[in-house]
Amino acid sequence: MNKNLLLLFVLFVVNFASAQATATMVDDAPYNYQDVEVRPEFPGGYTQLMAFIGKNFKLADYEGFGGIIKVAFVIEIDGSITNVKVVKDLGDGTGTEAKRVVSMFPKWSSGEFGGKKVRVLYELPIKVASQG
Repeated sequence: MNKNLLLLFVLFVVNFASAQATATMVDDAPYNYQDVEVRPEFPGGYTQLMAFIGKNFKLADYEGFGGIIKVAFVIEIDGSITNVKVVKDLGDGTGTEAKRVVSMFPKWSSGEFGGKKVRVLYELPIKVASQG
């Protein structure tokens, strides 16, 4: 009887700990940019964001027709940028360069939902002009 009671207690504790870990992981998942109540912002706003990209984005070898690169990243609660991924690449190093520039971003203002700071997933389109 004591063994069964002990086994039941251990299973309960393991199950409870697992549920807590799952809840923490869900709470840490980033919110979509469109879904937050206070949206994160690049220092100085959208105009400064475009100026930063224009100043830092360099493509020596690109000879394509132009188009749009898409880069997704997470804005953390402290405003730092993490998990930078190229969603759409034009080739000739455009995606690598976009990832490099986004990784250089200064800290943003943080996003908020329900009165607390949250991680926010952001997808940034970067337009590349024709070079040929």
